[in-house]
Amino acid sequence: MDDTQFFPPRHEDSRCKAISELIESVAREQDALAQILDAEHKKIEKASELCGADVDDLVEIDRSVERVLAAVTRLELALQLKLDLFDQRLCPDTPCQGCEHHN
Repeated sequence: MDDTQFFPPRHEDSRCKAISELIESVAREQDALAQILDAEHKKIEKASELCGADVDDLVEIDRSVERVLAAVTRLELALQLKLDLFDQRLCPDTPCQGCEHHN
């Protein structure tokens, strides 16, 4: 029988897993923000093709993109603050027992 069936995980093991999962979730959120920025890039390209030299349309598109960029910037700041919580609190030098991130 496996001894882990009888004993709860050590605090360090569950802490390491929680920190790893948090970092992974931030990475997924950053990937989603990158996709949003890519969509904005495509929107600008398409709009410039369709609008040509219509300055009013281009200004409105610029405002829309500016709002999205401001929102993405705020979200990136929030993600950075999440990561900063664990800056000096990452897993100890010795691997967590049974932690897949250290095996």
